[in-house]
Amino acid sequence: MFSNIQAELISRINQSTDSLKIAVTWFTNHDLFDAILKKLEKTEYRVDLIVLNDRINNKKEGVDYQNLIDLNGNFYYSDVDNMVHHKFCIIDDKTVITGSYNWTYYAENRNWENIVILDDNEIVKAYVQEFDKIKQHHNKVESVVSSKRLDFGITSSEYLQTDYTFQAKKEEQKGNDLTAAKIYTEILRLNNKQVEIQKARTAIVNKINSQRFEVCPFEIGIEFYSGYLMLIPAFSPLPITVNEVGCIPLDNTTSLLTTIQKYDYGYRTILLEFTLDNFKPYPKNTQIIKYTLTVDQNGILTVFCKELNGYNRTTKQYVDLKKWI
Repeated sequence: MFSNIQAELISRINQSTDSLKIAVTWFTNHDLFDAILKKLEKTEYRVDLIVLNDRINNKKEGVDYQNLIDLNGNFYYSDVDNMVHHKFCIIDDKTVITGSYNWTYYAENRNWENIVILDDNEIVKAYVQEFDKIKQHHNKVESVVSSKRLDFGITSSEYLQTDYTFQAKKEEQKGNDLTAAKIYTEILRLNNKQVEIQKARTAIVNKINSQRFEVCPFEIGIEFYSGYLMLIPAFSPLPITVNEVGCIPLDNTTSLLTTIQKYDYGYRTILLEFTLDNFKPYPKNTQIIKYTLTVDQNGILTVFCKELNGYNRTTKQYVDLKKWI
């Protein structure tokens, strides 16, 4: 087969009764992954999945391998130094599907790809033996968070951007605008110079927030002396209120610079900056200010500061987020 490969794979998965053994280098396609998760709703059904442990498979907004593990699927990472470069699937130990096709949006939408479907007993037996051999050389993953690696492997930004773009378009076709906007955000964090992606993301945000602000249009955080801290994730449902405590950065400091920033398109921009001063001298790291950040459905960010340690001084600052989209 040279076309409609995703549809054929999903059809075969849906028809399977007992098990799937899958070894693919890259797996980012949610439609294929969801078909597998659906099979795991059947208690006795078995899934074994092996993919490469790299940035492409561990991309943000990628498929949730932990979900497969939690549903009693068996998951394995191969490493770039000993890469499993196969692209095959064994269905019910009776049928092999193999070829050039990785289970990605990139392969489905951009590449010239092929698969062959085989049910010869001896061929299937050989593939099962190969799969079992691979498993013997890899440890089963119980927690993706503790095992995933983002800092090595084949990490082509072009591949990631293209795969993300096809994924976002698919989500828009399904009517999942918010998911698409999140994916566009990840593309822009890889390359914030893509004007068309910026326009597509902005159009979705404006559509969602057309009557009133339903989601926060970007990430919001505070730049402390010790570094940046994210407080409100991008696309959080509104209204939202979060709290954080600011500390004295250095011994005997009597003022505290507060910088509220948005994180969007891969870089941070100052939304609001002000200084709180005339504090009593305190040792370094003394908690001195409680910050309360609220974003309402009019798109107004309110920053409320209350001095701690028995004092009653308060400060309120406002930002109209509509001016920053």
